[in-house]
Amino acid sequence: MSGVKKALLASSLLLSPIAFVLGLCILFVAAVAGGAAEHEDQAGGAPGLGQGVPAKVDGVSPVMLAAYSNAADRIRTLRPKCRGMRWSVIAGIGKVESNHAGGRQISPGGNITPRILGPRLDGSGIGGNTTPFRDTDGGRWDGDASFERAVGPMQFLPSTWEGASGQDGNNDGTKDPHNAFDAALGTAAYLCGTGKTDLSDDAQLRRAILRYNHSGTYADDVTGFIRQYDQLAPATSDNTAVSGRAGDVIQAALAQQGTPYVWGGGTTRGASGGGFDCSGLLVYAFYKGAHITLPRTSQAMRSLSGSVSRSDLKPGDIVVINNDGNWGHVGLYIGGGNMVHAPRPGKTVETVPLTKGYWTQFDWAIRRVL
Repeated sequence: MSGVKKALLASSLLLSPIAFVLGLCILFVAAVAGGAAEHEDQAGGAPGLGQGVPAKVDGVSPVMLAAYSNAADRIRTLRPKCRGMRWSVIAGIGKVESNHAGGRQISPGGNITPRILGPRLDGSGIGGNTTPFRDTDGGRWDGDASFERAVGPMQFLPSTWEGASGQDGNNDGTKDPHNAFDAALGTAAYLCGTGKTDLSDDAQLRRAILRYNHSGTYADDVTGFIRQYDQLAPATSDNTAVSGRAGDVIQAALAQQGTPYVWGGGTTRGASGGGFDCSGLLVYAFYKGAHITLPRTSQAMRSLSGSVSRSDLKPGDIVVINNDGNWGHVGLYIGGGNMVHAPRPGKTVETVPLTKGYWTQFDWAIRRVL
């Protein structure tokens, strides 16, 4: 955070530390209790773009865009009480703080050179700062052993980074505020806080931004960019948006991303018991989006009419997967080779690749009811 905005934040003292995949549905109690075999998550390489993220954004490097997307996906597990986080929120901060690390070199792994450093917060008045902030990191992150400077593309104070906000977004074992993936995930963690937060609510989003920098002008600027980014069309495999009832069902399911998995959870009215299981999510989404009442279990969904082949897969299709010998998992195909699903206990509703990688090894029963 730079200039007068950074000084306002510093003087208010508000930038401070804050603190596999198993598809279980409620099929038959005996089948679930019998213990369907767990499966490891699909092995992933470098973080890529998640569902709902445009393939390209003017003024944002592909690496920074991937960092924003990765952070929005990972924060759902890191901060399970936080709802409504999306790539555009993190990008709004990145735009105002460093113009998305504009003018710097960014490696595929997210390392930024030269480092981005804010003005020295020595109280001299430079950049509007009149409150001195003594060094807390021995100059490790800001190169200054006497006073603090904001660091990295998201402009964290070293003292904040060394607290609950510091994150390892690229899984290299180091929490580095000068790394795009680490800094973006740190920003998501800071905005979410450690309590219950819904960033899809405008008022709560503004309060989170003001925690990041206690300036109304700053909040207005960030919010403006978030709205711009929210209007950009997400990338899809065929470059067409999903419309009609299929689009409504998909949006109903996607809106539940970040909701905890709860065995037996989910009705036509929404989450129950605090969350959804895999079939419960589809029961809710199809009723919410198309007023269609689905059977409650994945096995019963497999008995629906409207069978189609993998080669004919279309957004809105129900994909029942035999990953446990009992057709024990189901997801909703959303296009772009991805599905949204409720995976297993300890996880939340998420989007994952369907047409490549882990899930392709199992038999599918695809049903089209729309």
